[in-house]
Amino acid sequence: MMKRVFHRVIAAGCIFGAVLSSASVARAEVQHGGVLEKVVFLARHGVRSPTKPIADLRGMTGFNWTDWPVAPGEMTSHGEQALAAMVKAVHARYGEYGLLPNAACGEAAQHVVVWADAADHRTQRTGEIWAEHIAPSCGVVAHWASGAQNPIFNGLSVHDISPAEHMAILRDFIRVSSRPVPPNVVSGLAYLQSWISPRGCTVGHKPSACFQTPVALEWKEGKPRLKGGMATAGTLAENLLLMQGEGFAAEHFGAEGRDVEHGLNVVMPVHEYESRLLRRTPAYARVKNGLMADAIKAFLSDHAVSNIPGVMPQTRVLVLAGHDSNQDAMMALFGVSWKFADQPDSTAPDTVMAFERWRRPNGHKEMVIRVYHQSVDQLRNAEEPDVKSGGDVLLQGH
Repeated sequence: MMKRVFHRVIAAGCIFGAVLSSASVARAEVQHGGVLEKVVFLARHGVRSPTKPIADLRGMTGFNWTDWPVAPGEMTSHGEQALAAMVKAVHARYGEYGLLPNAACGEAAQHVVVWADAADHRTQRTGEIWAEHIAPSCGVVAHWASGAQNPIFNGLSVHDISPAEHMAILRDFIRVSSRPVPPNVVSGLAYLQSWISPRGCTVGHKPSACFQTPVALEWKEGKPRLKGGMATAGTLAENLLLMQGEGFAAEHFGAEGRDVEHGLNVVMPVHEYESRLLRRTPAYARVKNGLMADAIKAFLSDHAVSNIPGVMPQTRVLVLAGHDSNQDAMMALFGVSWKFADQPDSTAPDTVMAFERWRRPNGHKEMVIRVYHQSVDQLRNAEEPDVKSGGDVLLQGH
């Protein structure tokens, strides 16, 4: 059974700024004093290889990063298996609610839309795995945009940042980065330095090998991104977690007797902090994924959904196959956060955010946000998580 530690936020009043409109009730079981009518799943892809070539990582840090069985940024076969296990668990949970078919497909399978980010093969493949297992043998097909640019998953791909947005992003970065760095991030940074590049901050070594260099916000082709030791360290910490999720043996971590699991718990706060510096700030999240948040709200409010073909009034389940950066943005835009006792990465591969719409006995419409995840061991062993308790409730609001 998974151990869960999470932040819970209860939002009073109307979360969408207007009362949700009435809708025809999907065939669903009454659970906990209500009927589940609709759900949006925002899913991260499965375990992938580092996005930079291994030779580049070795040259950058001096660490003997191990080779992967796939090209940079591609999901592995093991990653696909672990992702399938997660989707099967989600299917079983929402089959209990009656929102997904448990046996014969029937009408329920016609109410499922899977929309994947076209920018990467790993997200396209994630959409296909969700389509295969969210309503097994029911003919659900994943779709994605014909071009790599999709504003739902990345508004920056089609949107020029205005001067006002530029200043808002900069203000958010200054606000977060000017605060004292949390002690667990400081210790995690030092631990990662000793692990990956113990001499990286000495004279004569490449600046990229020193994780103590100041973090800064730079603009490349009009788009903001982090630069500096914290940005590099956050990415490298995630690479170590991906190796653990893939199932690499201890000797591949260059650990020399180091407890890899303990090491991951120590260094992953660096990755979490890196995400908070930019990807989880409200101004950046609005520019990058404001359209995704709007689409989720529109779908749950029975309004027309732009930029996602195939969503009809009868659609009850919408799957968005994307990235951890999309989940980071939803944290900022919906005001939620979470952490797990058995998984140091809050947006680890296969993590799923579920935005549910419930109709309560008094007729009120209510949105509930839940998150489902796999522990490090479940990810490494491609095992289904126990989601029978309904996941972690993050936010409820009328």
